[in-house]
Amino acid sequence: MLGALGVLLISFFLLRNLNPHNIETSALRSLGFPLVIGFTGFMILAGGCGVPPALFVIPAAALWSFPVAICVSIVGGLGATCLGFFLARYVFRETVTPKIPPKILRFERRLERHAFSTVLLLRLLFYLFPPINWMLGISHIRPSTFLSATFLGMLPATFAYVWAGQGLLGITKGFL
Repeated sequence: MLGALGVLLISFFLLRNLNPHNIETSALRSLGFPLVIGFTGFMILAGGCGVPPALFVIPAAALWSFPVAICVSIVGGLGATCLGFFLARYVFRETVTPKIPPKILRFERRLERHAFSTVLLLRLLFYLFPPINWMLGISHIRPSTFLSATFLGMLPATFAYVWAGQGLLGITKGFL
């Protein structure tokens, strides 16, 4: 929760100070590829540990052009979901599994039978929400199914968030 609040504050600061006519924008962009790698890596680590990756997408749209922001958002979002999935599967599964209520176990059986469509639907509805990664991580679905359905399910919202972020930056030019 505290991490999400921090990311929101950083996002607000970036949107406020990343005006295309601002000197700080060109200085930040001049960091080039190391900034892309650092931002993506931070997005993966924070997203895998519980900060919603969606909070990083709009600042990415504010920093870079549409194609670069899309690439950063897809790689960072997919990396964050995989980190959360594998942490749940290989680190926390033994602790959490005995505490799952029987009603939820029925959902897991459906998930196993219809893994791809269920993961795709969850991604379309909830985007990259970290508890979904953890829930899917403690299930018995194959990682390849998780990865492919997550990739397809995250594309529409990623494009929408980046497009909205680009538009938000344009709107804020006059206000900030």
